[in-house]
Amino acid sequence: MKSISTIFTGLIVAGSFLHAQETRLLNQDFLSGIRKEAARTHPSAVAGKHLATAAGHDIRAVRLWEDPMLGLGFTIAEKMMRMEDGDILIGIEQTLPKPGMFEARRRKADAMQRAATENSLTPALAAAAEAARNAIELALADESIALQQAQITWLAAMVENARQMAADPMGTGSDALRMEIELAKDQQMLDATRRSREGFAQRLNLTLGRPLESPWPVLRLPATPPPVPLARTEIARIPHVNPKVRAMREIAGAAQAETHMADRERLPEVAIGIDTNVYASSTDFRSTMIGVKITLPWFNDTSYQAGISAAQSRELAATRDVETMRREVAAMVLDAATEAANAAAQARAYSGEIHEKARQTTNTIEASWISSKALLTDLLDSARTLFSIRLEQRRMIAMQLAALEELQALVPNR
Repeated sequence: MKSISTIFTGLIVAGSFLHAQETRLLNQDFLSGIRKEAARTHPSAVAGKHLATAAGHDIRAVRLWEDPMLGLGFTIAEKMMRMEDGDILIGIEQTLPKPGMFEARRRKADAMQRAATENSLTPALAAAAEAARNAIELALADESIALQQAQITWLAAMVENARQMAADPMGTGSDALRMEIELAKDQQMLDATRRSREGFAQRLNLTLGRPLESPWPVLRLPATPPPVPLARTEIARIPHVNPKVRAMREIAGAAQAETHMADRERLPEVAIGIDTNVYASSTDFRSTMIGVKITLPWFNDTSYQAGISAAQSRELAATRDVETMRREVAAMVLDAATEAANAAAQARAYSGEIHEKARQTTNTIEASWISSKALLTDLLDSARTLFSIRLEQRRMIAMQLAALEELQALVPNR
């Protein structure tokens, strides 16, 4: 019959078999590579870059001068009159720029281009966070497989012990049968986890744009939870690094430029025209007239003032939208930071005193069961408790990493 120390040494070694294989630690360097690949290849991120490029072209599309107007006319009159005054009228007219209008339009286009650039970062960050979370789920599946394999190894040893105990004339074979059932059930759970692991790997490949069957090494979660940033510090960084808030701030700047444009619209529009008369038969020059045209906007002053007031209201609304977005992001930062801190605390607790007490309890009950002083149900219950504590510790690490990914998407390191 196997000794207690041998059985639990085997459990610990089997439970950490990931360390003995060719594995990749899910550290920040590994996750950073996953994020960069997703941000580079995900279609939503690529679409965002194209929109930012289009906004850059919009800046060059802003023009100072309107297109000139070219006119051509013919005089229908007696030949003598056409010979004297000319019978072909050629004219060209050019509208002059309104003072300050070009600068306002250019400021708006610049602001919209900067907003589009910031908005292009949002899908890239979302794709990066999704890929990182998929990698974390894949690593958790690998850790679960390791722990379940360790549990099966322990159950197999207990089945052997139960069979030896059943060989005693005073023993019974029911414990061995019960242990075999538990072993079969755990084997089915292990097979299901392996299938889930395959699904997680395919989903990660899908996010990265790789072939679905691309292989992944065995991934390993960190042994201890990484540090959690302070929520107050991260909230203070929001106006400087969050792309949504920065984009809203640029949109507010564009709204300010629109207000200036509305103010410039009420200025008179001035156009200069040149008309020349020639006689077609001899192409002789007859006369040239230079004129100036000006619009009279004062008749629509009420409409122009309404346009200015509407633009000012939109500017004020855009300014408040910046603060609204900042508060929404701050709330999400608080949630993510709190979730990460709670998961880290639970992970440390499950790997410390709680785990040690559960292990000692299982050791004690196992020794009593081997000496026929404890029931098999007590042994199985304690073993399940120890297994769940170990698995929960791994889950808390994964949960904390996922929360940190959410935090990274909200307040990225620029």
